[in-house]
Amino acid sequence: MKGLICEGTSEDSVRLSDDIELVGDLAPRQVRVEIRAAGVCGSDLSCVRGKYYMPLPLVPGHEAAGVVVETGSAVTYCEVGDHVVLSTFSNCGHCPDCESGNPGNCSVSMGALRQPYREGDQLLYNFAGIGAFAQQTIVDENQCIPIPPEMPLEAAALIGCGVITGTGAVFNRARVQLGDRVVVIGAGGVGLNVIQAARLVGASQIIAIDRVPEKERLAVEFGATDFVLAEGEDFDPVRAVHELAPGGVHHAFEVVGNTELLAAAISMVRPGGNVCAVGVPDLTATVTYPFQALHQNKNLMGIRAGGARPRHDFPLLADLYLRGRLKLDELISHTAGLDGIHDAFAALQTGTEARTVLLPNA
Repeated sequence: MKGLICEGTSEDSVRLSDDIELVGDLAPRQVRVEIRAAGVCGSDLSCVRGKYYMPLPLVPGHEAAGVVVETGSAVTYCEVGDHVVLSTFSNCGHCPDCESGNPGNCSVSMGALRQPYREGDQLLYNFAGIGAFAQQTIVDENQCIPIPPEMPLEAAALIGCGVITGTGAVFNRARVQLGDRVVVIGAGGVGLNVIQAARLVGASQIIAIDRVPEKERLAVEFGATDFVLAEGEDFDPVRAVHELAPGGVHHAFEVVGNTELLAAAISMVRPGGNVCAVGVPDLTATVTYPFQALHQNKNLMGIRAGGARPRHDFPLLADLYLRGRLKLDELISHTAGLDGIHDAFAALQTGTEARTVLLPNA
């Protein structure tokens, strides 16, 4: 089958192969999925650039939806023919964190690496427990979340990462309330979902900050009340926010993955506010901030994948979309086959568009 293989730490190290195979038979609780749509996320670009220190070679891709084509003997969560969104949480389901409803905190399966593919004699890892940039993949059953068949799979694919990361940061972690004021630093795919989630819960002011002028149209469409263009060497994001929201905002979401911006976000929030680290910098990065900036009962919270509970959250997001309350179609700038990966990476770097969705079986 066709799939993409990353062999180095640059975009040029990703190549298309026609000779990828899945290895072995399904374990009792595994599922084989035909990938119908896979979003190209900033995390995919970070992966192929070596930012996440993944072993090579690997099949990249992690934001996907598809159709179940085979199930293991003990699978009960889904069945052949189901349309599913894939979750990066290959959590065990049995530890105290999983049983208390926090699968993202599972330490049993966190960081588990697998090699479900091969090309010739070379075994291939799968990025984020999925490896979505291939025509099929094998995942655990708790990574397969059924959705209504009437939902377009191109839109559904985005739920698995960009949408849940942004909306979950608002719904699950920060728990933005009616009338709260919010700033979102970075109006890319994830930032736009923070914005629209804040709109859904009734935030009274949503300030979007981005360095790309073209993002203003999208930010406003998704619910931003104010847009700040970050330009010029003397640009001060803290001052810009306080001019629009005197006294500071209730919640500041740093979505870029920049440690200086995260430190600045602490000074954007009012006493008692939430500073939400949504973006992921280099995993070895450190953040330095003045103690007094955080001292006034402010909450600095790490947010992994929106604090997701996939089996609860994914169907909820699908329902919001089908009822016209959640914008997903508007996030898709382009669709392409697997051979469109390098154009998708280039679009991510310019920052002028939202998402490219690859269609591996088109």
